[in-house]
Amino acid sequence: MEDQIVLREWTSIDEVPDLLDVWKSSVERRLDFLSAADLDAVAAALESVYSQSLQVRIAQQGEQILGFAAWNESEIEILWVRHADRHHGVGRLLLSHITERCPEVAVHLDSRRTQAIEFFRTCGFQQTPSSAQGDSSRVVLRYDFSSANNVAR
Repeated sequence: MEDQIVLREWTSIDEVPDLLDVWKSSVERRLDFLSAADLDAVAAALESVYSQSLQVRIAQQGEQILGFAAWNESEIEILWVRHADRHHGVGRLLLSHITERCPEVAVHLDSRRTQAIEFFRTCGFQQTPSSAQGDSSRVVLRYDFSSANNVAR
C-alpha cells in the first residue's frame, strides 16, 4: 500500500539540504534559462526560510520529500516539486493549503516559465493587469477565489 502524501511544517534548518535537492530536481530541465538573478532569488527565498519569516510546508510521502512551499500572507516565494513527482497532485495540494489560508496571495514568475504560469492559471490564479503593462520578463498572478470555485479540480 502506497503511503499517502502529507503536508507538514519543516522541522529545522537541518532539512535545508533535502529541500535544496528538491529545488535542484525541479529545475534540472530548465537550466537553459536560469540566470544569476534567478539564483539570487533562490538564495533570498532560502534566507527568508532560514529567518523563519515565511510559512513553510513540506509535502512528504513516507520518508521521501516530494516538494515544498514557502509563503507569507501576500506572496508565494517558493513552490517546488521534485521533477519525478510532478503531475501527481503535489503542487496542487501545496497550493490549496496556501490559498485556504491566504485567499489573496500572488506569485511572481519569469514570463518564460509557461508551464508554471499555466499551472497557476488552472489552479485559479489570474494575471494582474499591472504585470501585463510592466516588466515584460515577469508575470504577476493573483489567486482569484471566485474563479477558482469554478475550476475543475
